[in-house]
Amino acid sequence: MTAKRIGAATLLIVATLLWSAATLGVWAKRQALNTDNWVQTSARLLQNDAIRNALAVALVDRLYDTATVQKQIQDALPPRLDRLAAPAAAGLREVALRNAPRVLGSPAALKAWQEANRGAHTAFVAVVDGKVAKGGVVTLNVQDLVRRVADGTGLPAGVADKLPPNVAQIQVLQSNQVKTAQDAVRGFRDSVWVLIALAVIAFAGAIALAADRRRGFVNAGICIMISALLVLAIRRVAGTWVEGQLADAPNVQAVWGDIWSISTSLLVDAIEGSFLFGLIVASAAWLAGPGRVATDARRFSAPALRDHPGYVRGGLAVVLLLLVWWGPVPWTNQIIPILLVTIAAFVWLEWLRQRTAVEFADAGPSEIGQKLRSRLPGGKPKQDDTAPAG
Repeated sequence: MTAKRIGAATLLIVATLLWSAATLGVWAKRQALNTDNWVQTSARLLQNDAIRNALAVALVDRLYDTATVQKQIQDALPPRLDRLAAPAAAGLREVALRNAPRVLGSPAALKAWQEANRGAHTAFVAVVDGKVAKGGVVTLNVQDLVRRVADGTGLPAGVADKLPPNVAQIQVLQSNQVKTAQDAVRGFRDSVWVLIALAVIAFAGAIALAADRRRGFVNAGICIMISALLVLAIRRVAGTWVEGQLADAPNVQAVWGDIWSISTSLLVDAIEGSFLFGLIVASAAWLAGPGRVATDARRFSAPALRDHPGYVRGGLAVVLLLLVWWGPVPWTNQIIPILLVTIAAFVWLEWLRQRTAVEFADAGPSEIGQKLRSRLPGGKPKQDDTAPAG
């Protein structure tokens, strides 16, 4: 293996790792560290039936983990019936468990849940930015949500207002416990564009060192697709690891798959977008290659590429517009990525036109038709009526 081949292979590996890190960085910026996006994600969490049921159980448990409910009932009963307070509280708990999911599905509860998550996420970003002093905590304030559950399930009036702080708020994390997470998330957020630039430079270097530039582009596209699969594997491993930490929280563990799927939905979007981009790059480079299918495709399109360039360019423009209209991944609906892909696509088309014009300068429509007919079962090339007899 020559030094150039070793260098190209090394750069491809480095570029793949950098592109993977950049994909995680895009997710960190768009979801993990963007409060508005996280609030939208939290709404999807509550709209999931399994997650809403688990949250209902957790909130009702928090209500009944204190003596507040029983005391409220006891105060409402005549003195001679005090002993009925505990059974009455247990009966109300069953009623609350049945009705809480319905209450949490209301627009008012959704708004309270979003506001609670907005406050918690704002505090989380402050922790990541180092704006919260050591020992500071990030909490999810669910008092308003608990109040709506209590009011909507027939519990005594005002019971939620008398809950102690440890019941009305859920501690998510403490600032001095997340130093590693702070560094990792902040690093991804602040360096995402640097990572993308370095990955592009590494891919360009690998293509420049390749003996066959076209093959270099194919390898780059394949590496981008491998990078997407690598990030997908990291997401799966991370989800499995976190699930293992939830052994003491069976309610959460039961719905963790749904929670993880929704919480990392924008990461999946970035993975799919990366894979599609790599597929486009690899396919475009492969089409210019020496393979039989690619060669036949160029020969078949040679007359149109040579004689009707306007129609061909218009066709490519239609394909790009259909891609935007379809919007299979987020970048297909963003101006800058689509603009860059459009420019690259038309540059590629002009290069392919010039190459095909040289490669199949004499190819005509009749020749293509004869070649296709000859490949059909029992097909024979049609004789050219204009050929001289004898």
